[in-house]
Amino acid sequence: MPRSIPSARPAPIPRSPRALLTWAVGSRRRDMALACLLYSTHQMGEALVPVVIGATVSGAIAGGTPLELGFWLAVLAADFALLSSSYRFGARASARAKQHAGHALRMRVVESILDARPGAVDEHAPGELLTRASSDADRVGGFVGVIASALAAAVALVAAAVVLLASSPLLGLVIVIGTVAVLVANAAIARGVEARSGDEQREAGRAAVLAEDLVRGLRVVKGLAAETTASRRYTDASRSATGAATRAVRAHSLRDGVTVMTTGLYLLLVVGVGGWLALSGALSLGGLIASLGLAQFLAGPLQTLAAVPAAAARARASATRILGLLRADASAPHTAPAAARDEALDHSAALHVDGPAGTFTVPGGAMVGIPTASAADAAAMLAALRQAGASRPGLLIAPHESALFQGSPRDNVAVVGPADRVGPALHAAFADEIVADEVGEGGLRLSGGQRQRVALARALAADPPILVLHDPTTAIDAATEDVIAERVRAFRNGRTTVVLTSSPAWLARCDEVVPVDGGDRMEAAR
Repeated sequence: MPRSIPSARPAPIPRSPRALLTWAVGSRRRDMALACLLYSTHQMGEALVPVVIGATVSGAIAGGTPLELGFWLAVLAADFALLSSSYRFGARASARAKQHAGHALRMRVVESILDARPGAVDEHAPGELLTRASSDADRVGGFVGVIASALAAAVALVAAAVVLLASSPLLGLVIVIGTVAVLVANAAIARGVEARSGDEQREAGRAAVLAEDLVRGLRVVKGLAAETTASRRYTDASRSATGAATRAVRAHSLRDGVTVMTTGLYLLLVVGVGGWLALSGALSLGGLIASLGLAQFLAGPLQTLAAVPAAAARARASATRILGLLRADASAPHTAPAAARDEALDHSAALHVDGPAGTFTVPGGAMVGIPTASAADAAAMLAALRQAGASRPGLLIAPHESALFQGSPRDNVAVVGPADRVGPALHAAFADEIVADEVGEGGLRLSGGQRQRVALARALAADPPILVLHDPTTAIDAATEDVIAERVRAFRNGRTTVVLTSSPAWLARCDEVVPVDGGDRMEAAR
């Protein structure tokens, strides 16, 4: 049997996007700690390079012996070996933290989608869900990778400032003030980056939804000769997504430009102050070399820290989108887990529905038909049934259009029920004659009627205490539909079944028929 994947679901749901980012960072504490330690070691090694060179020059000018010069050169070589190896292994730890944190969040999103409570994710199209589970999760994971570099850069800045303050208080003070000014300027610009990043992801999700709809309905589009209209709709969505991405890139470019400009001004100020101190005799030549080298080195950590607000803004925008999905699942009424449904539900209990035209009751164990004249009526009734079943375990709404997986019809049915229930479910749905066929991607190798029969068999095999079917056989001929309706009634005997349909074959098999317009309910004549 395949090894089970541990759940990535945090408990409880994070209260804010910042809390979600904190959870993502904390999910890989060991890798994060190792990456921070090794990156900090690397940065300290980088900072020591100009200090060691300055000490070597000072020793040479002061008439140091070859042995002393050799010692400093050996220290320099050891420093390079240390900073190189620490960066190598620190990058590995950071990559692990980034990838695993993104994957843990992705699994959390996928788990929320697959195990969503009734109505939790209905308002999101599959393309939108895919965007949140992929690129949004990756952006949050990418921010986890930035944290280690940012902490190491902060350590390097503090260490360099301490060294410079010890050698020249004025120069050290200039560096501290300049660092704060650069960070404040970049933090102010990052607010615009967050808004643009959220727009970019939202428009990308919308384009993905349209692309998915276009591919799935390509045959219908061609049959209606609507290629031009469909292409124009997708082109408009694609242009909108491109525009949002362009605006996001412009915001990032502005942030990069401000970072380069402020960092350059900062370095110019440090060099000017250092040169003035050296000319006035307040700083030795070796001290000047070390100070200027440190100032030049600090450009890297400073740019790293300056990039953090923008990275955090992008991650917060994605975390907000992900959190909206997780909160929708958490706020939906809870139902019992699938394994406990049979024990948790009184099968004889009635289902009380607050329908669009009034309240009605579905008797426990009965088969009830609800004729719907329009898609709007069906949607309203489905929403009412979903709401009624939200507080009851075991309700399953089988959609009119169901996705099929690659493999045989039996494979599609077997994923939801035990082996001894697959055969009877296929027979009840009149799908046993196509068991050996491959359904193809999305079921495209099957006819519309065959796809409906496989989807119906899968819903029957799940054997929920309360099953809602929505126009389950609209693509099937009348004779076959009549047989299926009779078999389904026998298969679901003793279980509550609600059928939204205007088909006489189905309504004739129902114990009761409840008009959607609020008219008097009738007993079906069978």
